[in-house]
Amino acid sequence: MTRIRMKHPIGKQVRVVESKCESGVRCEVHTQDNHTVIIDEPVERGGTGTGASPLMHLTASLATCQSVQIHKVAEAMRFKYGALNIKASTTTDRVAPVEGDEKVMRFCAAELIIDIETNEPPKKIERLKRLSEDRCPVGNLFADAGYPPTIIWNVLPLKE
Repeated sequence: MTRIRMKHPIGKQVRVVESKCESGVRCEVHTQDNHTVIIDEPVERGGTGTGASPLMHLTASLATCQSVQIHKVAEAMRFKYGALNIKASTTTDRVAPVEGDEKVMRFCAAELIIDIETNEPPKKIERLKRLSEDRCPVGNLFADAGYPPTIIWNVLPLKE
């Protein structure tokens, strides 16, 4: 049986960002690795529309986190693949708050549709699916909250 090992085992890790909002809800988020991310709301929700909303960023994080895990697992398995495309969707609903009458927004579902090109055998594909899904921290965040993402895999032939 093949064992998957990370090349550089990483233990507990802290990630730090600083969010600066000069006015309104538009924020420039500076990361510890020298990136800047603009997060905003649409004009109709009080923003300037110059960046994606925090909820969109979380949805994007779900898609890209899964992509990274697929790549890392595939590399460790010597799994050959071509295009990898993921469509992620998250669903929110309004629920009763801890206090007061006005409902508050909560996530209640997530879905990933994964299109991957490969000619690997079915058993190896199933192993890639299982391992990469298990290793996605953002997907696990939803699962730990009681809403494991629905994941649909579409395996397409790799043109060689």
